[in-house]
Amino acid sequence: MAKKNKKKEIKDKLGAPSDNENNQIRQNAVNSILEKGVDFKITVQNKNILHKLNLIPAERKFIIYPIKMGTLLKISKILLDLDTDELVGAMKNEDKEINLLDLGAKNIIENKDKMIKMIAYGIVNSEKEPSKRLIRFLNENLTAKEGLKLMTVIVQQMDVSPFLASLVSIKGMNLLQTKKKETPGE
Repeated sequence: MAKKNKKKEIKDKLGAPSDNENNQIRQNAVNSILEKGVDFKITVQNKNILHKLNLIPAERKFIIYPIKMGTLLKISKILLDLDTDELVGAMKNEDKEINLLDLGAKNIIENKDKMIKMIAYGIVNSEKEPSKRLIRFLNENLTAKEGLKLMTVIVQQMDVSPFLASLVSIKGMNLLQTKKKETPGE
């Protein structure tokens, strides 16, 4: 029982989604399956006079569509490059005391730019690189909680299972082609 409470405590400290957020995540997954885009808004954190006078919007709306193959490759390369060993180790060692602030600071330093780049690729969703302006906007305005929600949407939109199924299918076809046909009289 203590182990479950410890896991729950760690998840709460790391900002695990609430029930309402889980329902929204499920709805986003349904939209992903139906190949609809998922809307997402990011509020400008440092509003200037133009925002206050409503001359420019105080939030930007993005739509994350199912991720195309080129973008999937770029995001996958960054995912493989993430350094999360210490975080995974901390989640497994339930009995050991964890300094979440220290752990969080190290992971932010090592992975923040990579996470922002993955989010930018998910928003742009094309062969071209995300603009420096978009990366700067995300860097200056995206909160950690919004980053978690947005990465969840992007991972759902990546939906690698059809890709893996096509690989299995191709491999199956190759197996069929290499088998020698037997004729009834041999």
